[in-house]
Amino acid sequence: SRTGPRPFTKRFGAVGLLGAVVFTAGASLADGQVSADEMELHAGHYHWAHKGFLATYDHKALRRGFQVYREVCQACHVMEYTRWRSHIDVMHTKEEIKALAAEYQYPIEDENGVCVSEDGEPALRPGMINDYLPAPYENEIKARLANNGALPPPMSLIVPAQHQEVDYIFSLLTGYEEPPAGQSGPGEGQAYNPYFLGCMIGMPQQLYNESVDYQDGTIPYQSQLAKDISEYLHWAAHPWMDETQLYGCKAVASIAVLAGCVYYMMRSRRVHLAMRQSYYAGPKEHNTMISANGVVNNTSKWAKVEGMIDRSKKVTK
Repeated sequence: SRTGPRPFTKRFGAVGLLGAVVFTAGASLADGQVSADEMELHAGHYHWAHKGFLATYDHKALRRGFQVYREVCQACHVMEYTRWRSHIDVMHTKEEIKALAAEYQYPIEDENGVCVSEDGEPALRPGMINDYLPAPYENEIKARLANNGALPPPMSLIVPAQHQEVDYIFSLLTGYEEPPAGQSGPGEGQAYNPYFLGCMIGMPQQLYNESVDYQDGTIPYQSQLAKDISEYLHWAAHPWMDETQLYGCKAVASIAVLAGCVYYMMRSRRVHLAMRQSYYAGPKEHNTMISANGVVNNTSKWAKVEGMIDRSKKVTK
C-alpha cells in the first residue's frame, strides 16, 4: 500500500479555486450589496486636432468654443485666470475684444480698495482688454445659493485637473441620460451622468442641438458644441502651446545645424590632431638601432623580434 502524502490532482485544485471564489464573493457582499450607483464609465479616447507633436489649435473651433462659453457656461462658471487680451490674434481681433469687454461693468479700484459712489454702490467702469473675464457671482455664498448648494468649479484649469483632460470634458457634456433600472433617481437639482464620480451631478444638461447659433454657419449639434467648448477650455489652460511648439521646432533646427558644423570642423580642421602618432624617443644608440631595422617602435626589443622572424622565414625557404 502507498504511504505518505497523497499527490496533488486537478480535482483538488478546482475545489480550492472554487472555494477562493466563494470566499471572495462572500467577503465583498458582507460590506454591502453591489449597486449600480458606483459604476462610473471611463471616458473614451478621441483624436483631437491639437494633439500631436506638430499639431496646433483649430482657431475656428476656439472662436466657436468661446461663443459657447459666453452664451452657456458663463452664467455659472468663471474663467479666473483668463484675460480678454489673451484672445487677441487667436480667435478675435483687437477691436472685437475691446467691444466684447466693454459690454461688462467692472468696479473701479484704487490703492484703498473698491471705490464707492455717492449712493453707496460700487463705482463701475466699462471693461478693458487687460481685465479678467467677469465672474457670474460676487462671492461663493451667492454661487451656492443659486445652484442648490453646489459650487460651480472655475474653468481656466479644469482640463488639466482631470485625469483624461479634454476627453473627460467632452464625455461629461454629452453623457447625460436616464438612470438605469434598479438605480435610485437623481435628487433635487441633480442629473444622472455615468461619467461623473458618483453618477449624480449638480449641473443639469446644458448643451442641446441648436442651443447656440454659430456665427460662421456651422451646424450646432450637441457633439459639435461639446467639441468646441472642450477645445476652448484646453486652450484656456495651455494658451502658449502653439508658440511653445514653434520655439521647439526652431531649437531642434538650430541644434541640427550646429551639430553639422561641429562635425565638419572635427573632420576637416582637427583631423591632423586625431591622426598624430606619438612614440618614445629613447637614447641615441636606441634610435640608431631602430633606424637600422627600418621600423619605428617604442622599444628596441620589437625590432629584434622582427629581425628574428625575418631570418626564420629565410631559413624555412
